[in-house]
Amino acid sequence: MEFNYKVIVSYDGKNYHGWAKQPNHVTIQEVIENTLSKIFDSKIRINGSGRTDAFVHANNQVFNFKAKKKFASVQLLKSLNEMLPNDIVVKDIENVNNKFHAQFNVILKEYVYWISLDKNNVFYNDYALFHNKKINIKKIKEASKLLIGRHDFLSFSISENENTVREIKTIKTIKKNNFIIISVVGTGFLRGMVRMIVGTLLDYSDGKKTINDIKKLLLNPKKGSAITKVKACGLYLNKVKY
Repeated sequence: MEFNYKVIVSYDGKNYHGWAKQPNHVTIQEVIENTLSKIFDSKIRINGSGRTDAFVHANNQVFNFKAKKKFASVQLLKSLNEMLPNDIVVKDIENVNNKFHAQFNVILKEYVYWISLDKNNVFYNDYALFHNKKINIKKIKEASKLLIGRHDFLSFSISENENTVREIKTIKTIKKNNFIIISVVGTGFLRGMVRMIVGTLLDYSDGKKTINDIKKLLLNPKKGSAITKVKACGLYLNKVKY
């Protein structure tokens, strides 16, 4: 008999080469799998809700795994947090139906991008983007409307996927204290997509792109043609909905 565990985890991505396991690099997935394998005394493989790139953070990443041994959620959460490094924190664990899959059952995801307006604060270097021009929130909201809906987002990605059509539900931009935060909610995302969307919005704010330029990127999808991709440090996987 197998038990299916659903786990919510947050992590500081600055010391990791992204979520997905890969040779010659330390990743979030690898660290968690190694820790779980010690706890369960057997090889554990986890399924994440999706990949995050190198140096990207997560407030609420979700993964699931199956094991033949049953642990109480409270006990497993305590053991994991005692054994994991301080920059990876498990927030919740629950036993779920064996059909649940953290990637395939996703309905919506929200990514948020943080832009700091305080250029003199060195403590934000790994957690927000410093933009050296005044940001026009009105223009960002104007350009965001073009991206809402179902489009081929190949121009905003370096993905190798054959199907590059995705649906963006909302893009919201707010100013909070010394930050501008851009929230992007969609049914799924391509590699680099959110960072290139934010880069394009900032290009429009700066006068480097026009509304017609953005329309062309959607109407004539060509891999990575949006060009501008903001730094990974400001990006957070914020919520996953099932």
